Amino acid sequence: MNYINNISTPTPTITSLKDRDWEALTALFDRDDGDEIEADITSKLLFLIPEPCWEDNPFEFLREYL
Repeated sequence: MNYINNISTPTPTITSLKDRDWEALTALFDRDDGDEIEADITSKLLFLIPEPCWEDNPFEFLREYL
């Protein structure tokens, strides 16, 4: 769906968090195994895409045209 051309698409309203939302977020992030979860996520992300090589110039192929 093209949201730019569809003017009738409703946009979500910005509201502040309710007390129950704060409680849920606190319970979600107030855990003792956060370091283990972070390590697990990091190990899984390493399998998704290779780390970019920052020393390589991605525009090197344009040098002969400039």
